[in-house]
Amino acid sequence: MRLDEAANIVAVIQTEDTTRAREKTLYEFLCDNKASIVEFCSLLYGRALLKPEHIMSALHRSYGIFPEEFDLLEGSPLVPSLVSESPDECDISMTIPEALTAVESIRQGVDIRTVMNRMDKISAEVVWRRALGEAPMLPRKRLLRAVAHGGKKYTSERLSSALAVESLAIVLEKAIEGSLSETFRLEAGHPFKAPSFAAWRYWSVPFENTYYDIVRGPRYYAHKVQSEVFLYDGQGEMVKGPANITFGGDCIALVNEDGNVLEWLMTDDEPDIWDGCYDDRAVAPKKIQDSQHMRQLCESLEGGEVLRLIDGDRPHIHSQHKGGFILPRRVFELPLLITQAKIKSDGIWASMKLEAMDGFDPIHVGYANIKRDSIPDHPILKDAAKRFVWSELEPPLVGSFHALRCVEGQVEGAYLVSLTTDKGMSDVMQFGELWSIDGDGQARCLLPSVARPRCSLPSERALRP
Repeated sequence: MRLDEAANIVAVIQTEDTTRAREKTLYEFLCDNKASIVEFCSLLYGRALLKPEHIMSALHRSYGIFPEEFDLLEGSPLVPSLVSESPDECDISMTIPEALTAVESIRQGVDIRTVMNRMDKISAEVVWRRALGEAPMLPRKRLLRAVAHGGKKYTSERLSSALAVESLAIVLEKAIEGSLSETFRLEAGHPFKAPSFAAWRYWSVPFENTYYDIVRGPRYYAHKVQSEVFLYDGQGEMVKGPANITFGGDCIALVNEDGNVLEWLMTDDEPDIWDGCYDDRAVAPKKIQDSQHMRQLCESLEGGEVLRLIDGDRPHIHSQHKGGFILPRRVFELPLLITQAKIKSDGIWASMKLEAMDGFDPIHVGYANIKRDSIPDHPILKDAAKRFVWSELEPPLVGSFHALRCVEGQVEGAYLVSLTTDKGMSDVMQFGELWSIDGDGQARCLLPSVARPRCSLPSERALRP
């Protein structure tokens, strides 16, 4: 497929007035170019081919511009600056593989001006976004919805679940041909992607029947096929490692880094264990009794451990390829001052104003909510928490709190564990100590990201000297 042809259809889709029109145009294009869907997807999605430092080095070689001339922190994004250097129209025609190879060759010293001049501005925006790993011009979900609504045979949810087993291009091809199976199934020897676990930001349990799993290291999927065991990571890539599979036939099991089976997902006898409840597939299922139990588990976590929260009534993979939630180790035992309290408008909950010490001066650091019937039996706190307006605690009380996390010296999701009547003002946490644990707690469960420096040129200045 030619680069300009693919880029032009992306531009056309973005200018359509309605979602239905965009999906119709995209579906017709994919049907007409079914043999080139793999190349089309490779233009939009995939790993970054270049890093910003590769671009800076190339600009220095070709234009004599030094990195210090770029505003790396507050400038406009790099992609528009690169796009502006391509011509409005270009007589040179490249295929998609040729275009991707050309931009990747910049790492080996190819003149960046040569690459820029080989594609027009419309093509350049698609290519540079792809090359630098920026957000694609067309989200994956848009392609899935276009094929789902255009073909009218599969739902977009079914197509999303198919991505766990096969690439986007293959899923789209099969959906257009009508050869995709109606339901999602696991098969031994066919690797799939692990379900994702979203962050859980509350102290309450997420499911009616919530089970837990303390995760200390990587998890793998062991596939036993004709007496031979293959091990795959969460991305479906084959890896080496132990797998203690005792089942005699073909099977799939979730194992820990030591190779011990945690869940049976598929066997010859029971091919759909993964689709059943957690009790049936887990080797040693552990259930959370209530919110207090969950807080105790969370508090007991060691460094590097997280708590996986699993719905006991749902399959191993469910709801747009989700598996449950992750609860990281929280910020614990924060001795803070309770200076004011009031009843919230619903009459069920009370709110407490929390302060830390900035030297010898109290400073506001957040709030904590508590059900009125759970307020500790202390006359000062109970008296202040019986009005709908803020009331001072005289004297202020010291409470021991858990919190979801600390952000810029402010506690979020604070939860009163107990009143510490044996502690005084000197025991209250210092404001600087909250800054020292800034970002701890919930932020730990976010996937690590690579911060890309932003690079820009003054808008009126061309790259040419």
